[in-house]
Amino acid sequence: MSSSGFDCDALIIGGGLVGSVLATAFSRAKLRTVLIEARDPKELGQASFDDRSVALANGSQRILDGLGLWEALVSDAEPIRSIHISERGRFGVSRILATEEGVPALGYTLENRVLTNAIWTDLSGEKYFTCIAPAQLKKITWNADAVKANVSLADGNQTITGRLLVAADGARSSVRKALSIDMMEEKYSQNAVVLNIKTEVHHNGRAFERFATDGPLALLPLSRSRTAVVWTRPEEELGRLMSLDEIAFRDELQDAFGHRLGKLTRIGARSSYPLARVRSKQRVGDRAVLVGNAAVSLHPVAGQAFNVALRDVAVLTEIINEERASQGLQADIGGSELLARYDELRRNDQRRVAAFTHALIRLFSYRGSPVAITRALGLMAFDLMPGAKAQLARHTMGLAGRLPRLARGLRLA
Repeated sequence: MSSSGFDCDALIIGGGLVGSVLATAFSRAKLRTVLIEARDPKELGQASFDDRSVALANGSQRILDGLGLWEALVSDAEPIRSIHISERGRFGVSRILATEEGVPALGYTLENRVLTNAIWTDLSGEKYFTCIAPAQLKKITWNADAVKANVSLADGNQTITGRLLVAADGARSSVRKALSIDMMEEKYSQNAVVLNIKTEVHHNGRAFERFATDGPLALLPLSRSRTAVVWTRPEEELGRLMSLDEIAFRDELQDAFGHRLGKLTRIGARSSYPLARVRSKQRVGDRAVLVGNAAVSLHPVAGQAFNVALRDVAVLTEIINEERASQGLQADIGGSELLARYDELRRNDQRRVAAFTHALIRLFSYRGSPVAITRALGLMAFDLMPGAKAQLARHTMGLAGRLPRLARGLRLA
């Protein structure tokens, strides 16, 4: 233990994308950071770790650039230059174009494994960062000025003491449970089927969000002429769909999407996961803060979950930086006033995006003809209203409201 009585400034539980980006941000801010992860760290940055893709909003790209990570990602990141929104079987269509919004790209699509590898390669050289893994969190205790985490390792137990505990351990957060923070869950009775495909017509940076009453279908441009697919299906249909051979599955996907990209020429390996909206009733606790899915877990429609989490990272790091700038290195980064400020700054953004994605799913799930016709007319009207489109585009690009320094393209102070 250091002379200050603390092993670290910040203790992060969870080494997935959110936890590892936060560790990068904290290290850039010269916070002594310890990350506890259940998996072996040697596996976290390997190519086989995760084949899913993530849609990075324009503001999220700025955050990663401000952390010095974008240079290692840019060659694999595929720009999203347009988003085509439609409803299956209806006439309404809307398009959001990067050129109309005055940006080079609305966002970027990147495979999780590429982002993971870049982050962990960077963390391997960070002197302010320590990873303890594989390890399991066993117990959390508190006193007036510290939080202690007892973790189980292969060769015994270890206790780490810090000023701040961050839960980045997902929607089923063990830290949230230890803090006795309740959560609200709404199950959609849907599963996301995820895969990569190739198409007859090159995507040219086009993304598609196609709504149907039983779930949306999203196609996102990927590097090397590939397209990422996130297909939301009713849970009772999942077994049949996943058991189809490649040709039969391709035919169903082609029928659901149509021929805007010509024929589907190659179908990659499929994976699936259940969908639910999980919201923590509190974002902060005693010397603790919840980020990413531990705070709010969203439906993948509109691809907002990781972007919200990156804004969590940017805001938390910024207010800690400001506290240390005014109070010095002994600033209490886990103090109640600082965490209350974080809670206030993140409350509206998290709630707004959670409500928006939930409303989209509910709106397009109604089957009645009057509602369906109104939706179609609404999409057409929306396409003709530049002000409304621009406002939505600013939100989906992560450029609306009060932005932290990183999301404004500035480095950490």
